[in-house]
Amino acid sequence: MREGQAGCGAGLSISGYLFAGFWWKDRFLKGVVSIMKQMRVYRCEDTPESIFTAVYDAGKSAYGHDHIRLEVIMPEAEQNYTLFSEYVDVQPDPEKMQKVLRTVRSRISETAYEYIMTAAGSRQPDKADVIYHFIVYGFALGRKVTEALHVPWVQRMFEIYRRSRNEAHYYLEFIRFEEISWQGQAVLYAVIEPENEVIDTVASHFTDRLNPEWFIIYDKTHHKAAFHNPGRRWYQRMLEPDECILLDRLEHSGEREYADLWKAFFESIAIPERENADLQRTNLPLHYRKHMTEFESHRISQN
Repeated sequence: MREGQAGCGAGLSISGYLFAGFWWKDRFLKGVVSIMKQMRVYRCEDTPESIFTAVYDAGKSAYGHDHIRLEVIMPEAEQNYTLFSEYVDVQPDPEKMQKVLRTVRSRISETAYEYIMTAAGSRQPDKADVIYHFIVYGFALGRKVTEALHVPWVQRMFEIYRRSRNEAHYYLEFIRFEEISWQGQAVLYAVIEPENEVIDTVASHFTDRLNPEWFIIYDKTHHKAAFHNPGRRWYQRMLEPDECILLDRLEHSGEREYADLWKAFFESIAIPERENADLQRTNLPLHYRKHMTEFESHRISQN
């Protein structure tokens, strides 16, 4: 009886070894195929419409998330091509973009939607790839994806989101308006040069606080402007080259009396003996001073 049991055990052991051998062989072959599989790169323009179209096309392809990369075509950046990669040029499709956004809002969360929209407006070269993989993890984790900072793609998304939001917060503090005449109407006018797309946040903020006023916020980096009429919602649009030239000329064209008074106040309260240039640059980076009244290069009027 013991011999029969031993023989049966030995038989099972041999079968087990055979099964394990076939299993490892299968895993090995799948690994080889996975390694040999080409990377597919979806190249898109630097616009939300093109980025989310690429996300839609990549997801629908079922090619395998580990073998898909999204790449934004940056005009100022040199395009590098890798060997053994398949490149797909994406044609923007507003319908595909809306499908992606609706799915994110319904299946993941509004917070995830805010993250990907903020990332799409950033200047980070890897933003499209980060958005795609963030959404992939979002479908698996649901609304908890924004808390999964142990996942590298989620952590990178949070970094992009935080950088863009911090810049928007800076502009809420450091933006300077001046009163100009626009088509016979007194208008508050401000110029910003942000790295990321922050005009939505800035315009919404000042619509709440300057609702009775006409104002224009000109984003010189992205060639767009936000316009607000008293008592109405603000709107933004892309600008033509001649419109950008016109808005450039409007800066410092307004009444200088109040600007000179503000500069006089700014300089009069300064204590030269306590000047700390390093601390000033920490609290107010040089990038934000370009369009601030108190740092203008012109001299105060002596009239």
